[in-house]
Amino acid sequence: MKIYSIVFASLLGATALGATGANAQSTPACTGETVTLRILRTPGNYPYPKPMEAWQKDNPCVKFEVNEVPFPQLADTISVQAASSNPPDIIVYDGPNTQSYAAAGILLPITKYLPKGWDDDILPATKAEHSYNGEVYSPGIEQTTVAMYYNKKLVEAAGVKPPQTLAEAWTWPQALEAFKKCQQGPAGAATVWGLGPTRFGNGQPGLVYQDLIYQRSAGDPKVAPTSSAYKTFWAFAPDGKTAEGYLNTPEAVEALKFYQSMFNAEGVAPKVGIPNAFFDAKACFYIDTPAAGNALIKDPKIEWGITPLPYFKTPVVHTGSTTFGATARSKHPEIAAKFVVDMSWGEYAYMNVSQRGNLPTLKSLFSRFDVYNKYPMKVFVDQLQSWGQPRPPGPKFAQYDKIVSEALRGVAFGGNPAELMADAEKKVQRILDR
Repeated sequence: MKIYSIVFASLLGATALGATGANAQSTPACTGETVTLRILRTPGNYPYPKPMEAWQKDNPCVKFEVNEVPFPQLADTISVQAASSNPPDIIVYDGPNTQSYAAAGILLPITKYLPKGWDDDILPATKAEHSYNGEVYSPGIEQTTVAMYYNKKLVEAAGVKPPQTLAEAWTWPQALEAFKKCQQGPAGAATVWGLGPTRFGNGQPGLVYQDLIYQRSAGDPKVAPTSSAYKTFWAFAPDGKTAEGYLNTPEAVEALKFYQSMFNAEGVAPKVGIPNAFFDAKACFYIDTPAAGNALIKDPKIEWGITPLPYFKTPVVHTGSTTFGATARSKHPEIAAKFVVDMSWGEYAYMNVSQRGNLPTLKSLFSRFDVYNKYPMKVFVDQLQSWGQPRPPGPKFAQYDKIVSEALRGVAFGGNPAELMADAEKKVQRILDR
C-alpha cells in the first residue's frame, strides 16, 4: 500500500505553508523544542492548508507530517498504525466510527480540552455521534445530511408542487404519488425515473446512511423505551449493546415493504446505478447531500429545488461526515488535542468548513454562510437542526453498517423484509456479544 507524505513546517528559519516575501518574515521563530505531529488522512481532506498555516504562526514549534491513503484503505491503515511503535498523532476518519475507535482505545478523550461554550454551540447530533461513555472523543468539524432534490421543469410539467418547508414535508406515500406522476416510461424501465439512484457506492440501493431512514421514520422516540415504535426509531439500543428487537419490528417491516415496492411493484426507482441521472434530467427526484446543491450552484445544468426528506411517522435524517481526533498513543497528546480542538472552533473551523461546502457543526457559524441562509439550501440547515440524528452509534458501527446495508439491499432486490432484518439482528448481536 502506497502512502503519500506531505510535510508542512513552521520552524526556526522556515516559513508557514505558502508564505513568501514580506509575509514570510511575519512567522514567529521557534524558541523551544520542535514537535512533529503526524496526521493520517485521505487525499485532500482537512485540516486544510490555510487554517494550518494560520495555526502554525501561533505555534511555530510545531511541524506536520501528513500521510495520505485512499479512503477504502483508511480503516485498515488506522488499525495497523494505531497499534504500531510510531502511531499517528491525529487521524481523520469517517465520523460514525468514533465510538468504535474510542472503545478500541485508539482515540484520546478530549472533553477537558474543549473551550467554554462548546456544549451550547455544538449540534446535538454531532455531540452524540462523537461521545462514548460520557467523554467526547472528537469535536467534529463539519456535518452533512440528505434532502430530496427535484427537477423544476419535470415536476412542474407533471403538475407536482414539492413542499419547501419542514412543516409541509411529504409523507412517503405522498412522495410516491409525486414520483409516479412525474415518471416517464413504464414502471421498472423508465426513460425518466420518479426517484433517481444514489451516487454513493455503486449506485445500488441499501446504504444505511440513506435507506435506514425509511424504517427509522416509522418509529417514535417519544413513546415508552420498551415499545417497538421506540426501538424502530433508534434502530439500535442506546447503550450500543443490543441489536435484537430494534431492526425487525412490525413498524420497520411495514416501512421496508413500502421501500421494497418502489424498486419492484411501483417501479419508480432503479435497482442499478445510473451515473448523473438527476443531473442529466433522467430523474425527477433525487436524494443527496449539500454537495449536489453546491455543484449545481457552480454549474446549473438544470433548474432545481429541494424538498425536505419524506417520512412515515417521525421526520428524521442521518447526520455524519468525516471528522478527526487525537490518538490515545500519540507521543504528543497535549499538543495533538490542542490542534484538533483549535481546528474545530472559531475562525479555524470557519476556514476549514469553507473549503468543502459542507455544513458546520457549530450553530454559531451558520449565519456566516449566505448559501445556507435562504432556500433552497436552507432546507439542509433546518433538517439538521430539527430532525438530525447520527447513524446508530455504537462500538461496532463498521460491522453494523455492513450487515444492515446488505439486508437493506436484499429488501430492495425483493427479499423478505422480516427474514432479512431478523438475520441482520442476529449477525450484529453475535458481534456485540463477542
